[in-house]
This record gives sequence, structure tokens and C-alpha cells, in this order.
Amino acid sequence: MADPYIDPFETKIYGKFAREQMAAVLMGKLPALDGMVEFAIGKQLMADQAMSDVLDRQPKPAPELDTGAVLEEARDVVVRFASYLDSLKGRPVDPKVFFRGEAPSVLARRRITKLTAAVGHIADELEKHRERIRGAEVWLAELREAHEKLGIIERQQRATRVERLELGPEVSTAREAWLGVYNANKSLVRGLLAHLGKPELLPLLFDDLAEVHRASGVSDVLPPGQPAAPPVAAAGPAGQLEASPDA
Repeated sequence: MADPYIDPFETKIYGKFAREQMAAVLMGKLPALDGMVEFAIGKQLMADQAMSDVLDRQPKPAPELDTGAVLEEARDVVVRFASYLDSLKGRPVDPKVFFRGEAPSVLARRRITKLTAAVGHIADELEKHRERIRGAEVWLAELREAHEKLGIIERQQRATRVERLELGPEVSTAREAWLGVYNANKSLVRGLLAHLGKPELLPLLFDDLAEVHRASGVSDVLPPGQPAAPPVAAAGPAGQLEASPDA
């Protein structure tokens, strides 16, 4: 079976590879079955195109901000603003008003949700006390910009989590159809390779099989209820028959 971790976008890679390898490796090996190989390539091409069409119809994500850069900028402005407050003669406003009693360096390391709220709070309090703090307008602009970008990053992260948990029904259905064709072609090719006595070539035509055996936690064991392919006899040493490892 196919690697169960093939995601919708990876179908383009695996499908194209299988088509190219079937044409390069199988055509002409058993001329009587060349028609079967052409049929398999054609079906795979149709499945690949159908999957590609569905993916092309999906909404394109908006350009994303660099999470690391945004967090670094926000943390930097919090710490610099705290240092600036300390430098003001007479401390016109108690820093606790802005940082709620937390050390600015600690507050700046909070996870994004708390950091976003903290930067918003600092900006709101600065707005209230702007007449008492020299250069407040410059700091307000920088804090508001940092807060806005943090909000965008928060929304990006939530959207990404949702996308990972919830594929669109059309994409999910198309992926299942693609896997059906891909697995059917694998069965056809397995039979042809059995006639050639070269079942070990299967992973060279369907690259997900090679990946399965390299990736931990991934298996090509058949799911419950799916019948296994019959064992394939191949010529072993001294003319003995042995079961194919791909059976």
C-alpha cells in the first residue's frame, strides 16, 4: 500500500515519479504487457491531474510574516522601553504600571499569546500617560506596530493548526481517489515484476515504499479489512522458490 503519510501536495511528487519510472523501467521488458504499463501510466496521469486541479482551486494563503523576526522585534522593544523608563529623571510613571510588577526581561520571553497581551497593555498605558513621558509618540508608534504584527502571527499560527487538523472535503476526497489509483497501479506493477522475477524493483518505481522503510513509525502494512496480495514466487538460490519480500 502507499505510505499513509503522503499528504495532498506530495501526491504530485510521488505520482510523477511513478509515471516516469514505469515508462523508463518497465516498457519493453515484457512486450506483451506494454499495453498494461501504458494503461497504468495513463491512469496515474489522470489521477495526478485531478489532484492538481483540486489543489489549484484551494484558497491561496496570504503572505506570512516571519514569526522569529516579529517575536525578536517585540521582545526588543519591551526591553528597550523599560530601559528608557529607567533613564528618565524622577521616574515620572511607575514602571509597574506598564509591566504589572514583572521584570521586563522575563515578560519579553513569555509565549506569544501573553507577549501580545503585554505589548498591547504597555501601549494602552503609555497612551494614558503620554503627557508625562518625553518621546512617548515615538515609543507608541513602535509598540503599536509590534502589537499589530504579534496579532497577525497569532492568527497565522491558529490558522495553521486548523489547516493541519481539517483538510477541506474536496481535497480529502481527491486524495483518497488518488491513493486508489496509485495502489491499483502498484498491484499491476507487482504482478509484472513477479513475471520478470524481480519483485525487489517495486520500491524503485514507487518511491513512497523506499521512504516507508527509512521512516520510523511508518508502515506499509495493509489496513484492517483490506486483503493482502497473494505471495509471489521468485527464483531463489539453487532453483528453489521463495516468497517475495514485497508480498
